[in-house]
Amino acid sequence: MRLGVLVNPAAGGGRAAAAGREALDLLAASGHEVVDLTAPDAASARIRAAAFAVEPDADALVAVGGDGVLNLAANCVLQHAPHLPVGLVPAGTGNDTARALGLPRGNPVAAVTHLLGALGRDPVVVDVGEITPLDADPARRRWFVGVASAGIDAAVNARANATAWPRGSARYLVALARELVAFRGFDVAVVADGVALPESGTLVAIANGARIGGGMLIAPDASWTDGMLDVVTARTVPRRTLLTVFPRVYRGTHVDHPVVHVTRAREVELRVPHWPGRAAPPVVHADGEPVGNLPLRVRVVPQALRLLA
Repeated sequence: MRLGVLVNPAAGGGRAAAAGREALDLLAASGHEVVDLTAPDAASARIRAAAFAVEPDADALVAVGGDGVLNLAANCVLQHAPHLPVGLVPAGTGNDTARALGLPRGNPVAAVTHLLGALGRDPVVVDVGEITPLDADPARRRWFVGVASAGIDAAVNARANATAWPRGSARYLVALARELVAFRGFDVAVVADGVALPESGTLVAIANGARIGGGMLIAPDASWTDGMLDVVTARTVPRRTLLTVFPRVYRGTHVDHPVVHVTRAREVELRVPHWPGRAAPPVVHADGEPVGNLPLRVRVVPQALRLLA
């Protein structure tokens, strides 16, 4: 098979660079034709991946890194070659998609062995989320596999992305602590399938997958194959209440707390209502990557992405 391998050298604090070299060697040694798509930055990576995806003899696009490089690969094939399956060798910080797929993490040899087995089977076909601006060209769309965030979850994600220490998922806990210092609730309104949800100044997670931030079970009942998005929101609460609720995210029991609201929808609008005293909404993140400012529309696209898993 002809495989494009897209490596994010910066993922996992640089671990993905070594994992990428190992993956390239192992895939080539197994008899496949391997095309190294590694690039110095995301823009160059998109160009190289898109050029490979439209080649008539391309068989699969393999991402080496975390949720961000998988997001880049998924966006590439969904835009240019929806028939092309995507594989993943986990080597990132959060690795939430890898967790959900049961892929080996921290072991490139085991991950490539898993990938080689998946190449001989039919891909798993999953839903994706699609994000478009509400007040701009609808062709400017982005897709995501896991979760889109627009509340403190997005603010924490942005802060964690800009922080080098600590390594691993503990980075998200440090980012949360720093974000809480000036927290007073965000100016975000959520409309799910035409119904306005309760005030959502703390948490706004639009979940196609269940996990976020290195293992947090933000939407425990979310499924990649049900044609629905799980919308998890929380009203503005004092810092002490948030500190009580937040640890429960790792077990998924936060959804039972009275300040948290969960609904399911096919389409969600995120707006800025301009409520007095609220902070401007953070940049929306999806699969851990910044995707744009509000207002935005998020909808599910059923059975859109083919995964080698």
